[in-house]
Amino acid sequence: MNSISFSKHRPHIPEIKYILLMFFSTRIILSIIGVLSRKVLSVYGTNQPIWTKYHWLDIWGVWDTGWYIGISQHGYTPGSMYQVISQQTNIAFFPLYPLIMRFLGLATGNYYLAGLIISNFCLIVSCVYLYRLVRLDYDEDISIKSIKYLLLFPVSFILSGVFTESLYLTLTLMCFYYARTGKWHLAGVAGFFLSLTRSTGVLVVLPLLYEGLMPLIRKDVNLKSLKNSLNKILPLFYLFLIPLGTFSFMIFNYHLTGDFMAFAHSQVMWQRHFGNPLEILINGYHGDIYTTFEAVFAIIAISIFILFYRKIRFSYWLFCIYSVFVPLCTGIQSMPRFILVIFPIYILFANITKNRVSEDLVTLSFALLQGFLMVFWTNSFNLVI
Repeated sequence: MNSISFSKHRPHIPEIKYILLMFFSTRIILSIIGVLSRKVLSVYGTNQPIWTKYHWLDIWGVWDTGWYIGISQHGYTPGSMYQVISQQTNIAFFPLYPLIMRFLGLATGNYYLAGLIISNFCLIVSCVYLYRLVRLDYDEDISIKSIKYLLLFPVSFILSGVFTESLYLTLTLMCFYYARTGKWHLAGVAGFFLSLTRSTGVLVVLPLLYEGLMPLIRKDVNLKSLKNSLNKILPLFYLFLIPLGTFSFMIFNYHLTGDFMAFAHSQVMWQRHFGNPLEILINGYHGDIYTTFEAVFAIIAISIFILFYRKIRFSYWLFCIYSVFVPLCTGIQSMPRFILVIFPIYILFANITKNRVSEDLVTLSFALLQGFLMVFWTNSFNLVI
């Protein structure tokens, strides 16, 4: 029996054992692909940074990894508003991930290794929370398949790299899980840290508010129900913790540069400008091979969210839409990476692959494509940024 193919009659496997099995098997295979591809492609002059003395660890650090290590070691670089908009600056990167790297790096003696520990630990935690969240609405089979599709997703290797994606995904899943289970204080705390991880993190307040308010709005209003509704509304005020994370970083931006929005304004040096997302998508599709790939990835994700929107909760769908279109408003770059943390896509794939043939087809396609893209990513080709 295929170890990553499941039917309704599969034997019971405790989710934590399955998570660890899938995690280690996929990361080992990806490490082999990364090491071999770097060795083969080195003859073509590809120069890769050396973070440790172990090649199988170095393959997980590319692109923005250097920025996070720099912040964790030396902090943010102060500068004027002119410097923010005229050169690439580390103020563009939100602080939670490098801050944790700093503390763990002091303990391990290696900031890069600290980043790897954080990312991979968060990936395992993400799988646990994804299972628990899906289990609130679906059976065990769909919950397990959601984990499988997360770990096999074509760009899932990024979740093990020194990037913020794993931390962002973990905190997002915690927000939704605690909101769904009525633990609004924990949802607010998780959201606070989420908004310190990435600029779009603050927007999670929208689907969480929907989760909290819509059940109350739908009820018939009378004196007794109004009192009960007020008692249920009060815990929602914990959600106001969420924007405090972003506001605190804005204050820090002002202290450092004299501009509250320096983190946003600095994006112009990465060729990010606000525009019509549909126009950006079309232009990307008709661009070079790299932007075409980014655009096709985004188009497929958007199509899935539109075609199967009835198969997930509205709050999940709302999260999907802003998670795609907000970054798309500033450019086509890194769209696969932005889509990677949209957890409802894994629930959708688990839901629409209910027969053995469709499940095996998606599983095999994801696994092969991830192995192929790992070669490009770990060797710093522009196909996956």
